[in-house]
Amino acid sequence: MPSPSDRERLDPKAVDDLVLLSDKDMNEKGIVTNLANRFDKNKIYTYIGPVLLSVNPYKQISGLYNKRTLQAYFGRYQYEVAPHVYSTAEDTYSMLMKTGVNQCVLVSGESGAGKTEAAKMLMEYVSEVSSDFAEGNTGGRTVSEIKDSLLKSNPVLEAFGNAKTLRNDNSSRFGKYMEIQMDYNG
Repeated sequence: MPSPSDRERLDPKAVDDLVLLSDKDMNEKGIVTNLANRFDKNKIYTYIGPVLLSVNPYKQISGLYNKRTLQAYFGRYQYEVAPHVYSTAEDTYSMLMKTGVNQCVLVSGESGAGKTEAAKMLMEYVSEVSSDFAEGNTGGRTVSEIKDSLLKSNPVLEAFGNAKTLRNDNSSRFGKYMEIQMDYNG
């Protein structure tokens, strides 16, 4: 359920936003303990104000990325829903639609942290909530088709610069830049 109860949100051992930690827990040990407690409950996302932290579970978590979960974040503010990459995508998308000002999401982390998966989920959300058919010079392709093309290009790029590391058999040795352009209709 994406809307955490007040009890879940304020659980002092597993707050969903680290700014809610008590003064005595606002240190490295308290933060790591909080993240570990959330991780043990399959809650891999945690806010720290407007920033989303993600802990790679290295396993599939049932219901984490499905259409029902995605729809639960549509039109909702960050403080109304549990931490999730869909919330970040919704905040970014809705701000773009409200202001018409370019938006940016930075996905960062060490090898094996789940950056590629997070980028996929961001694109999945945007492609789902945006207009079904992209306009302009897309050749009539749907937003989903364009997203799929971007995702399919990833293995080609990785073939030229990946290496095996202790945590990841297929770790990128380069940064990636992806730009999605939209019109005012989304």
